[in-house]
Amino acid sequence: MNVLFLGGVFSKEMEEEILEKSKGTVHYAANKLQWNLMDGFIEIDKLKLEILSAPFIGAFPKDYIDIKYKGHKLIYRNEIECEYVSFNNIWGYRNLSRKKSLVRGIKEFANRRVNNKVIIVYSPHTPFLQAAVYAKKIDPSIHICLIVPDLPQYMNLNEKHSFIYDIFKRIDINIFNNNSKWIDSFVLLTEQMKDMLNVGKRPFIVIEGVVNIQNSIYNEMIDTYDVMSVVYTGTLSKKFGVVNLVKAFHKVKYENVCLKICGRGDSEDIIKEYASKDDRIKFLGQLSNEEAVKLQRKATVLVNPRQNNEEFTKYSFPSKNMEYLLTGRPVIAYKLDGIPNEYDNYFYYVADDSIESLTKTIEKVLALPEEERLKFGNKARDFVLREKNNYKACKKIIDMIQQSRSR
Repeated sequence: MNVLFLGGVFSKEMEEEILEKSKGTVHYAANKLQWNLMDGFIEIDKLKLEILSAPFIGAFPKDYIDIKYKGHKLIYRNEIECEYVSFNNIWGYRNLSRKKSLVRGIKEFANRRVNNKVIIVYSPHTPFLQAAVYAKKIDPSIHICLIVPDLPQYMNLNEKHSFIYDIFKRIDINIFNNNSKWIDSFVLLTEQMKDMLNVGKRPFIVIEGVVNIQNSIYNEMIDTYDVMSVVYTGTLSKKFGVVNLVKAFHKVKYENVCLKICGRGDSEDIIKEYASKDDRIKFLGQLSNEEAVKLQRKATVLVNPRQNNEEFTKYSFPSKNMEYLLTGRPVIAYKLDGIPNEYDNYFYYVADDSIESLTKTIEKVLALPEEERLKFGNKARDFVLREKNNYKACKKIIDMIQQSRSR
């Protein structure tokens, strides 16, 4: 099988530059999930993989300092060709530029005279899908598989949207809907997504997320510390409950504990305000992915404060949850509609949406003996490594594609 992975990945070599040039959130979660998948695909026999990427970076001028992203090529793991296309990064125009560059980049694959060609598209980002559809029109035998981590209408959950943004988003969704008829199969994060995407009778599988069994950073030894820490890493969006976390921690009765928060988003000012009046709250800003993972692994407890009170939570399994579970540290979270029951033994769920309930749950986990916390965390880690690893997930994706093509 000849597989082209079409997405928005950026390499380890590019990470430092992207972090330095970003004014907004760096898309570490999406980047990690894509590389996890590709590391899984590499392990599958008789699969020839190549990568075409328009990296997920913020738009100029608000979220990134460069007007243009310069393309280049790299070899991943000494065997996988990765082409990173160049594009104009000006907000409002960049999607058109990304599409043009990806169409140029995909043309050779589309015209290649080989059998069993597959394009795996990461996310319903319209330039990606438009490029894949362009290739399929050249060679109708190409199978397009779309991985859907987020629905198009929920891909930006910041509170403030301009009138122009809303217009562009409606246009973007219409373009996606017009192109979605060319999709042959789907990988969804939740079962509920299938109706919103009009999957119909086309094959699909549900994969909530994947952990990378090849990632050595999670196997390194970690130190213990006298001061207990509650940790949140990721996008600091009010819709993700970060403000509630700060308010709840402010009420925690223990003194020998700190809350460490890193990331960027629309909640930064409120977090800084609470940090100024509660010296147990530490705002660390945007960290590199490696630094964030080390912070997670040294935590006493990790918290995902996203509540089950928004429409989008039916279509959401936060990648943060999977990343947290892999650390072997206990995780506090809310039972979202998109979280299957098989995960119920691996989270400390918050009972309701009140600030008091989150405070009580944090205090409850902090009060547990360290041995019990570690036992709970390691049980969750074993579960995701055994059942949700990248090789198992990628094998399911390829099996689905092969079965659908043999019909």
